[in-house]
Amino acid sequence: MPGHDSERQKHQHTELVACGLILRRSARGGPLWLLLKAAKHREWGFPKGHQDDGESVIETALRECAEECGIGLVAIDGPALELHYAVPNGRQKRTVYFPAITACSDVTLSREHVSAKWFDADGVMKHLPHPNIRALFRASLHAIR
Repeated sequence: MPGHDSERQKHQHTELVACGLILRRSARGGPLWLLLKAAKHREWGFPKGHQDDGESVIETALRECAEECGIGLVAIDGPALELHYAVPNGRQKRTVYFPAITACSDVTLSREHVSAKWFDADGVMKHLPHPNIRALFRASLHAIR
């Protein structure tokens, strides 16, 4: 089809944007951070998802957190942190995370995830699967101190 290739090329050059929260809560033993285990890839990560048309990055992060884990009452607690990388199809992806704090501890999982757990900082580092997201988590720790 004549327009098909140009549409595909346009799509491949469009940056994907995902946004999420590095969500923590206070506990007796110290702060804990929420990780969700994805049903699809079986990897642990922070609540995040793709940006909808017309949304700001903060709106996306808050919506995705509420949708994925049922926590809608949060306070942003630091500057945005970003990852930039290429996904397998070659498109560029930008993921924006906001450090955030909540008093909520109960999680209501979406169908996208099979598990949720609150970890201390060492547990987060052990469960995050990729070096770039571990580095981003370390940066978030410095941003909130």
